[in-house]
Amino acid sequence: MTLKDFFGETGRGGLERRSLPRLAPASRIWVAVENTTRNELLGMAEVADFSGLGMALRGLAGDPVAALGDKLRVTVIAEEGIIPLQARLVRIRREGVFGLTLEAPSEPGQCLLLRMYEHAAALSPTDEPRAASD
Repeated sequence: MTLKDFFGETGRGGLERRSLPRLAPASRIWVAVENTTRNELLGMAEVADFSGLGMALRGLAGDPVAALGDKLRVTVIAEEGIIPLQARLVRIRREGVFGLTLEAPSEPGQCLLLRMYEHAAALSPTDEPRAASD
């Protein structure tokens, strides 16, 4: 998969992945989660916070079968649209919060993620991005 940078060049050449500050979305964003490593549907969850490169999910129903490093397919359902993403599970907390690292989506997916982020930042009550709930 190739990335398209802001200068219109494609490829991973000298691109450095930097995350935007994490934001808690102003309105609810839902995701459907499937564990592709274990070939199991995990269900629906709510996005607790997100940045351009990752997100935290909470409220995954039941007892999800997942381990650190598992590959997940998450379908984000938000006001801005619906986007399927590939992710890797990097953190599990006792409170039932799952930390994911997102793989870079195609160009339309990148645009949608940026629109979601800008929308959340615009609705933030302060000038600084809201801190994520850990």
